[in-house]
Amino acid sequence: FDKDVEIRKSTDFMQQNLTGPMAYEIVVDSGGKNGIKDPKFLKTVQRFYDAYQEKFPDIRHMMSLMDVVKRFNLVMNESDAIPEDQNLIAQYLLLYSLSLPQGMEINDKMDIEERLLRVTAQVNIVDTSKDLEMIAWAEKWWKNTPYSATVNGQTEMFAHMQKDVTDTLIYSMSLAILLVSIVMFLIFRNLRLIGVFLIPNILPIVLVLGVMGWLGINIDLGVAVSGAIILGVAVDDTIHFLVKYFEARKKKLSVEEAFDYVLKYAGQAILFTTIILSVAFAIFMGSKFTPNFNFGIVTASALIIAFVVDMILLPALLSVSEKQKS
Repeated sequence: FDKDVEIRKSTDFMQQNLTGPMAYEIVVDSGGKNGIKDPKFLKTVQRFYDAYQEKFPDIRHMMSLMDVVKRFNLVMNESDAIPEDQNLIAQYLLLYSLSLPQGMEINDKMDIEERLLRVTAQVNIVDTSKDLEMIAWAEKWWKNTPYSATVNGQTEMFAHMQKDVTDTLIYSMSLAILLVSIVMFLIFRNLRLIGVFLIPNILPIVLVLGVMGWLGINIDLGVAVSGAIILGVAVDDTIHFLVKYFEARKKKLSVEEAFDYVLKYAGQAILFTTIILSVAFAIFMGSKFTPNFNFGIVTASALIIAFVVDMILLPALLSVSEKQKS
């Protein structure tokens, strides 16, 4: 969201003055029943705390039952170290469970067999690639110990969803271009025309994504959705252009006369379509929700670029193709 939206202000205040507003829920497997009471296991959890926060400053705070054990030991024995006696740890956890108010229980921090420990890491808001890096690092760290861990939670889910959306964008666009190329070949029966057709339709998307990368703008859900729309409209404009162009050529008009024919009978339609759609999608730029804003500006910009490419680059490519043919 924009910085002037209340939820954004509250989130920024929390991140600057309290702790990270996002969270990783890390489930650590101690390897056996009652394993979370093992002092060796809890000391490994402590080492993970230290290593994780040292490696990534965006990890603002971590908490688990290990903190409860250390706090009880500090109150009882004036030492915040993890006790060496497993029975003492069990007593601390029992005392903690008995002291919880009505409606709260210890089972949201461990499983009933006391084998799995839940570690919550409060995290700053970062981009998806950073989230995935921190998640992968945590799981890899535990692989180098006798134990194992998996990272869960909403933040982890959205990070992987965003990555899947981006990966799907590349796959779906490639598949769409392939299918459109096949259809164009079936319509015009001309392999050379495929290259002439593809360049004007791919170029708007490539240019927009290139500018986004140059400006450091991430590909989010809004941008991913816009890809199919841009390609669809660009293909539609190009087909209108080519149909009128070949219609003119069948009437024995020269290349230059064919272009005049296209502009006369299809140019206005393509122009008005571009204006109407660009204005419609540009309305999204008034949104304070970033994915909607990105969707609007990317789609509107790409449609304008597609029109310019169809009116300037496509005739040039057709002229070159005609010269090579002759």
